[in-house]
Amino acid sequence: MNSSPDSRVLQQRFTTHLRTGVRTTIPGVAPDRLAHYRHAIFHMVKDTMESAYPVTCANIPRRKWDHMVKTFFARHACTAHQVWKLPLEFYTYAVENSWDEVYDVPYLSDLLAFEWAEIEVFNMEDVAPAAFVATGDWRETPLVLNPEYRLLSFKYPVHQEAKRARLLKQQGAWFVLLHREPVTGHVQFTGLSPWLAFVTEQLAAGITVKDILEYAPQLGITVTVELEADTVAFLEDMQRRQFVFGFRP
Repeated sequence: MNSSPDSRVLQQRFTTHLRTGVRTTIPGVAPDRLAHYRHAIFHMVKDTMESAYPVTCANIPRRKWDHMVKTFFARHACTAHQVWKLPLEFYTYAVENSWDEVYDVPYLSDLLAFEWAEIEVFNMEDVAPAAFVATGDWRETPLVLNPEYRLLSFKYPVHQEAKRARLLKQQGAWFVLLHREPVTGHVQFTGLSPWLAFVTEQLAAGITVKDILEYAPQLGITVTVELEADTVAFLEDMQRRQFVFGFRP
């Protein structure tokens, strides 16, 4: 009877060593070669994370960041078949394992979510917009928005601040809109007030500005001439920035 390990066992030994660094023996493979393989694979993963999350990496002390990547690589069974999607699993793993608390970085989930959203919007499949025309009534005509976007909510203003001390002093309700320009593919992000985030959500559902303003008092919002004018001015600006495409025919 052949007592040597079968190929599956050897594969498991090999992958465990790659992920954890725990020493093992593979028939026909020199130990120094195993170390070389682990070094190459680990640094590929590390480089992928640092390319995906440059602000997060720069914001967190190096030792913490390196420990995060090593922990993820050692303990998480990755399922992504495309390298560019691997950072999503890193973000998900961080949230599921409460890394905000574990590593004492309260804004970590927000920061990872923001940087991942930029990657996701940049790489998302093309989505054809509804038919639209260039002119209409800002208040009464339903608008056609760029469908290639994400609207995010955060506890910390990670889209506009990088320093820990300042971030921790600004905990609250923050909203960010990311959208992809249809020609260049460039991803823009815009910080929104809670009101404008609500307006954007409603417009995406086909509600008109007029109906949104009429509903506002039920949210405890006083509608003024200034609020209406500021809302329309925001939409005109977002048309110039290619988030509002136009008006429904």
